[in-house]
Amino acid sequence: MFVTEKLENFSWVNVGNPDHKDFEKLQNEYKIDEDTISDILDPDEQPRFEIEDDYKVIIVRFPIINRENDTLWHTEPLSIIYTSNRVITVCRKRCDLLDKIKKSEKTSREEFILNVMYYIAESYLRMLKELNKRVLASKRVLLERIRKKELMDLLEVENSYTLYMAGIRGNIAVLDKLEKVRGFVKTDEAKELAEDARIELAQATEVVTSYSKMLKAIKETFESVINMDSNTNINRLTMWNIVLVIPTVIVGYYGMNMQLPFAENPKMAVSIFIAIMVLLVGFALFGAIKKRII
Repeated sequence: MFVTEKLENFSWVNVGNPDHKDFEKLQNEYKIDEDTISDILDPDEQPRFEIEDDYKVIIVRFPIINRENDTLWHTEPLSIIYTSNRVITVCRKRCDLLDKIKKSEKTSREEFILNVMYYIAESYLRMLKELNKRVLASKRVLLERIRKKELMDLLEVENSYTLYMAGIRGNIAVLDKLEKVRGFVKTDEAKELAEDARIELAQATEVVTSYSKMLKAIKETFESVINMDSNTNINRLTMWNIVLVIPTVIVGYYGMNMQLPFAENPKMAVSIFIAIMVLLVGFALFGAIKKRII
């Protein structure tokens, strides 16, 4: 879907959820070559900046919640194609953060693009806070009872952190290249925007790093708890097996077809058998309880 907004110094064409006809229009009407369109279609396209003959291409990645993907919280590429009098933004999904950019923030192509970079960095920080809330909620549940669902949620968050870090670092590299382009960051407002975007991206990097370390510590703690519980359960089962083997051995011994002590006196044999079994089982249980195995 094409949405065109004519501004004072340039026109902005926003293409969201494009179909085959939209890509044909980009190719025929806006003279975007096939290779660029192929890159736009790639959901795994990494952040980069390229200079073509008639236009320049910026690809950045922004955080998004997508229930169609294996990882719910992941990133999506946003393509920004700009010429001397036009900026075209193309995204496979709807990019809601573009709606946040005010008209006063679209005074020039450069300032508009830098504002897009800033809002993307801001959205990473917002999403990271939501992910951290999810980690803390899973932690509270796991403290009461270790369940597979919460552990899988933590694994998904860890995957999201990895995707976020890759996207943030790629966006920083793109911003570095934009600042080196002659005439791109030429006004004081553009310099301030570039610095703000850099600060937000650097902060997002630090937040991802700290949250990843915290998540790693939580996972390692619960993995240790699971291993300890498993060892305890194995020890208990082993001890109970030893305890239950004692009566089996004694009964088996007295069940053999041979002359045994007190065989001529069944009542005494049963009493002695029970006494021996109780003493051995009691001794085994006492040792297990003293060592806190059972």
